Amino acid sequence: MRVLQLSKFGSEHLSVTDSPLAELGDQEVLVSLEAASVNPRDSQIIAGQFATNVQFPLIPLSDGAGTITRVGSAVTRFVVGDRVTPLFFPNWLSGEAMAGERAVSTGLEAPGVARDLGIFHEQSLVAFPKHLSAVEAACYPCAGLTAWSGLFVNAQIREGSWVLVQGTGGVATMGIQLAKAAGAKVICISSSDQKLEQAQLLGADHTINYSDTPNWGQRAFELSGQGVDAVLDIGGGGTLENSLEAIRHGGHINIIGYVAGIDMGVTVFPLIIKNAHLHGIGTGNRDSYEQLMSFVDRHQLRPAVAQTFPLEQVKHALAALDNDRPFGKVVIDFAS
Repeated sequence: MRVLQLSKFGSEHLSVTDSPLAELGDQEVLVSLEAASVNPRDSQIIAGQFATNVQFPLIPLSDGAGTITRVGSAVTRFVVGDRVTPLFFPNWLSGEAMAGERAVSTGLEAPGVARDLGIFHEQSLVAFPKHLSAVEAACYPCAGLTAWSGLFVNAQIREGSWVLVQGTGGVATMGIQLAKAAGAKVICISSSDQKLEQAQLLGADHTINYSDTPNWGQRAFELSGQGVDAVLDIGGGGTLENSLEAIRHGGHINIIGYVAGIDMGVTVFPLIIKNAHLHGIGTGNRDSYEQLMSFVDRHQLRPAVAQTFPLEQVKHALAALDNDRPFGKVVIDFAS
């Protein structure tokens, strides 16, 4: 099978090679992988900025999609022909991760999806809706589930809720679509007027250019009347103050990224005054992912895909993600 391997840190050490396929276990299935999306975490892992204790050679990328071509003798969840995505955390099936369910993640501790064929335990896979292509389905395991966990598991948004989304990357664009499908009002911030126009086409009700409006939290509070119900906070330390300004009393801030800094640096007073809920989001469990897939199916949603690349051009895909800050997701299409 064709496999993308990282021999040591640095994208220059990525190479496509042939590798033998292991024997199929009783509760395992063989998946012909057709696509894999690229996340900031993947880029950080490859660059050596995410974890230092990595076993090389590493098969990177956490999010993929494909078709089951063989099943083990004891498999009950799937049949040949089912189209599936592997879980980001293959052992986190339900509830809180209290017993090490997050110790193994795809594309780091477990082999990733940058390969033609993959053997997976049947419990670590979820079927995806028929209207999605493999390229589209590969966008959901990390970015889609992260947005879902923040908005629906924690904040429990519904029709009439207000949501503030930071940026226009994978999690943000997923957040816009999911919130709008639920009947919520969405505010999107970005420093690019062009991307804000794209966000409106995707469903955002209001947009704010944060370069022009540094106090965007106050503006979001005004637009929503009494403050937003939930924030998808991509910036981290550099955006938390404005996020606190934006939320209603008892509102939810879902901390997803740290592109604007890792130091939170706020006093307790705004937290107490707003009765704020701060959530650190690390994707989610299989139960939540299956709920997400049902929601995507029910509303016939399709993710915003910015660019696709063949497997041999994964370095270009990483560069596009890191340097171009694309609107939506960057995906590796194995058929390209």
